[in-house]
Amino acid sequence: MSPLASALARARLTLPRVGRIRSRCPRASSFSTATPESSNLALHPVLERPSKPSAIRLYWKLAKGKLTLWVSLSAMPGYFLALPGTIEPSIAAALFVGTFLTSSSAQTMNQMIEVHRDARMKRTAMRPLPSGQLSPHEAARFAAAAGALGLVTLGIGTTSCTAAVAATTMATYAALYTPLKVRSPYNTHVGAISGSLPTLMGFTAALGTGLCVSPWLPHAAWLFGMQTLWQMPHFYSLAWLHRSDYLQGGYKMFPLSDESGMETAAMSKPYLAALCVLPWAMSASGAASWMLPVGAALPSFFWWHTLKDFERRPSASTCRRFFLGSLSYLISMLVLFTAFSRASQSSDITDDEQGAAAHTDRGVLEPSWRAYMRSCLLGACPHEQVCRDLLHTCAQTGGCPLAKRHPGSAAQ
Repeated sequence: MSPLASALARARLTLPRVGRIRSRCPRASSFSTATPESSNLALHPVLERPSKPSAIRLYWKLAKGKLTLWVSLSAMPGYFLALPGTIEPSIAAALFVGTFLTSSSAQTMNQMIEVHRDARMKRTAMRPLPSGQLSPHEAARFAAAAGALGLVTLGIGTTSCTAAVAATTMATYAALYTPLKVRSPYNTHVGAISGSLPTLMGFTAALGTGLCVSPWLPHAAWLFGMQTLWQMPHFYSLAWLHRSDYLQGGYKMFPLSDESGMETAAMSKPYLAALCVLPWAMSASGAASWMLPVGAALPSFFWWHTLKDFERRPSASTCRRFFLGSLSYLISMLVLFTAFSRASQSSDITDDEQGAAAHTDRGVLEPSWRAYMRSCLLGACPHEQVCRDLLHTCAQTGGCPLAKRHPGSAAQ
């Protein structure tokens, strides 16, 4: 028998066996007619139509929404502190929304410039532009619309000076800080200045160009300086935490050459030391009550503790706690600054302006809303509780360092 004939004979013998096996297993025969793709989709229906993020979520990522929220919040204390009368909700809303929109525009322009570098980094590869979920044309339209609408909102809803500060922030962030990130490790210093400019927008929203001759000018300078110093260890910790990604993207930052983490901790220490001194210096100058450094002691201690922990045991977890400690410190300081700052009364303040502001001491002024809030909450003040319960003091203002009256002070 030829080889071909023998092969055909073997095939005839084997075919019935396959048929008998399939007849016993009808499920197998049904699957045998399906393609591999259809069988996988039948077993895993979730893979059939992969979900695409919504447009709102994509543009939120494009605007770096979480970071932009922090920027918007940093603009509010100056307004709440420096406004001469009652809070205007429309102005406060315009300040917050306008700051959010202009920051969103700046963050989008930053991602448009860095799209190729973002694509090489694991942390940023899935952003809308490098992942292809949004096109450069869509990003450009969003940046232009958000920037224009934000500047108009600030210019009409607050003051033209506030819109000018916002425009300066956008320009320095996109045109100066972003290109420097691949040229010099000192880009963080430039970025810190750009990131602190929004703190001035609250003061200009309340006072306009009058800030330059206002008793609140030192407070604006203090808040700007505090946030500038704060950003250095904040971004140093972030850069060390993602140093491999930043190296892959071609960025230049001081912590990227630090393998152990010791240099990053050492670079951060002077900034934390300066931040610990700032509240005491402000109170010593009379620009705030002594409750500011007392209140700042706890967040300062917590942040310093996370730094020491990172210095002793450099790792991703200790560095992340140090980074998160910076966020809790900033929000605490913004609240304490708004609550305890005060300014010296100028001699040329008119009677109408005096009626719009509350006076806690002779020659000291503060926003009227804060005096009203304190008068409403004074019954719950722990200082007053101690005086009433232990010292049997009947008058309120007996123990609270915020409400204690001095001779010649105005009635609240």
